[in-house]
Amino acid sequence: MLLQFSVENFLSFKEKAVMSLEPSKDREHAENINKKGAYKGVNVITTYGANASGKTCFFKAITFALIMIRGSNTRQVNEPLPISPFGFSEESINKPSKFELQFVASDNKKYIYGFSADRERIYEEYLYRYSSRKPTKIFERKSDGTYEFTVREKNALMPLTQMNTPNKFFIATATMWNAQSTKIPLEWLSSGIDTYTDLGVLTQDAIANYQGDNSKDYIQFAEKIMGEADINISKIDIQIKKVPINQGMMPFIPGLVINGQLIQPQEHTQMEVRTFHEVTEEKSGNKYLYSLPLGDESQGTQLLFSFSPLLKRVLDEGKTIVIDEIDRSLHPAVVKYIVNLFRNPEINKAGAQLIVTTHDTSLLKLDMFRRDQIYFVEKDRNTATSHIYAMDEFPVRKSENIEKGYLLGRYGALPNIQDGDIV
Repeated sequence: MLLQFSVENFLSFKEKAVMSLEPSKDREHAENINKKGAYKGVNVITTYGANASGKTCFFKAITFALIMIRGSNTRQVNEPLPISPFGFSEESINKPSKFELQFVASDNKKYIYGFSADRERIYEEYLYRYSSRKPTKIFERKSDGTYEFTVREKNALMPLTQMNTPNKFFIATATMWNAQSTKIPLEWLSSGIDTYTDLGVLTQDAIANYQGDNSKDYIQFAEKIMGEADINISKIDIQIKKVPINQGMMPFIPGLVINGQLIQPQEHTQMEVRTFHEVTEEKSGNKYLYSLPLGDESQGTQLLFSFSPLLKRVLDEGKTIVIDEIDRSLHPAVVKYIVNLFRNPEINKAGAQLIVTTHDTSLLKLDMFRRDQIYFVEKDRNTATSHIYAMDEFPVRKSENIEKGYLLGRYGALPNIQDGDIV
C-alpha cells in the first residue's frame, strides 16, 4: 500500500512535490480508507489540472523511479540513468533529482525508501523500516560514496557495498546477494505498484491472461465488468486457433538451426474474440442473441476488454496502480464505475489503490470522495514550475458543489484561456 510519493527537481517540478495517501483526520467516507497492519491509506486519488500543467510529469516521476530501481541489476557500469532535471533554471540543471516512496509492504510494516541521482550516478540512497513508532535505519548511502548501517545490519550489508557501482541502487544489489532486510521492500517496489500512461499497452497482457490457466476466471470477470458498466454485452467467447503461417512471411519468421537445417514454425496461435448482445425485437418482444467480432465494438469497449484482466489482478492482489488520463476513450459513467470498484470494500477486499489523472469533472463530488483524495496540479506561467496540492488545503463545506467551484477557478489548476479573435 502506497502512503506517500514525493519528487524534487524532475521535469516540471523544481521544488519538492508531495502526494500523500495517508488519510487526514476527516471522518468522512470510511469506505474510502484501506487498512494494512497498523497503517491506513486512501483507496483512490483523482488528479486534475490544465493541459501541460504537470500532471503527466508527476506520474512520469513515479514511473521513472520504479524503472530505475527495477532495472538496476541489469544496468551496465557506465550506463546513464534516465534523469531529466528541471530544465528552466541553471541552478537546477546541475543538481540531482530526488525521489521518495513511503509504503506498507507484505510484512505489514511501513518503509521509507528514497534516493537522489543525476544521469551519471546515485548520490544518496536510504531505507528505513518502522517496527515501532520510530523508524529504524536499514542503510543510508552518502554522497561521498560511504554507507551507514545500524549495528544489527552492518555485518550483513557492509560487505555487499563492494558489489555495488555508482549508477546502481544498493537496495537492488543487496537483495540480489540475498540480504534479507532489503528483500521485502524491494519486492513491493518491483511488483506492488505499477504505472500506465497508455491503457492501450495492456492488450498483449490481456491476451496472455485470456489464454492462460485461469482464462475462465478472467473471461467471467470481463463479462461482469461489461454487464455492470451497461455496455450490453452478456457473453464473451474466446476461441484459440492454430493458423498456418503465410508462406510469404516465412523469410521474416525466426527459427532454429539444427544440424545445418533451418527449422521454422509452420503455424501460429490466433485468438478470436466475439461479444454477444441480447437484443429484444421491437414488434414481437422476443429476445435474440447476436454476436460481433471484438474489432467491430467501440474503442471504449475494446479498451475495457483489455483493461479487465488488470483490474482483476490488482483487486485480487491488493496492488497500487497509477493511470494517466483514465478517461481517454472511456465514458465518464464507466470511469466512475471503475473508481467505485476500488471504493467498494466488498469487492476491494485486498486493499488495492487507484491513482489517476483525469479531466472528468463529474467525479468531483464530496458525496463520493474525501477532500484528501482530490489533488490539483498547476503550473506557474512565469517560472514554468509545477505545483501539486490537495483539496483539503481549502476551507470547503460538506454541502459545497466542488465541481462547479473548480470550473469557476476556485481551486486553480484550470487552463488560462485568452480571449481574442481566431484568424
